[in-house]
Amino acid sequence: MKSLFDDPKSCAYTGLALSALLVLVWLAVGGTDRLSLVSFIIRVTHILAAMVWVGLVFFVNFVQLAAMRDAGDSDKAFMFKSVIPNVFWWVRHASTVTVASGILLLIAAGYLLPSIVYGSGVYVAPARATLLWLGVLAALAMWMFVNMYIWPALRIVLGINPGDAAAKSAASARVKTYARLNLILALPVTVAMVAAAHLY
Repeated sequence: MKSLFDDPKSCAYTGLALSALLVLVWLAVGGTDRLSLVSFIIRVTHILAAMVWVGLVFFVNFVQLAAMRDAGDSDKAFMFKSVIPNVFWWVRHASTVTVASGILLLIAAGYLLPSIVYGSGVYVAPARATLLWLGVLAALAMWMFVNMYIWPALRIVLGINPGDAAAKSAASARVKTYARLNLILALPVTVAMVAAAHLY
């Protein structure tokens, strides 16, 4: 008999169902307005996508790159075929969902286009706005590193796009450099976003 724990998708769907049940119970007991519910769903999506993205930034830098450095040829071939493409599928899509949901959240919270949602401007304390917009700019830079620098270079390293040994070596160095830049920015972006919402 197949166990729930045999398939990560089944576990993820179970967690999703439990989360939905939790929200439905909350709504039945406490209620909410439509805008708050939409903002909540966008915020949860944003946080989950950011968790995946930042978690994989740490995985790539502290696990994957270290493993590649010490791997033999057969291990590298396995990594190139089965691990790295899957990791970067998740990184690319998590980064895009994070940015897209972040933009929607900025609108829902009144930071962007407040007259569309609220009918007038929304006051945001300057310190809070500064923290938030610094985080937004750094997050956009991280997204750009993933999608405009790391992924195109990685396609050369993986052999998806053609390249000789010199091109692959240069592309590998580019991947490492921008992966490290993502690592440098991951914590400051997280701190800026959390501080803007919860520090005061």
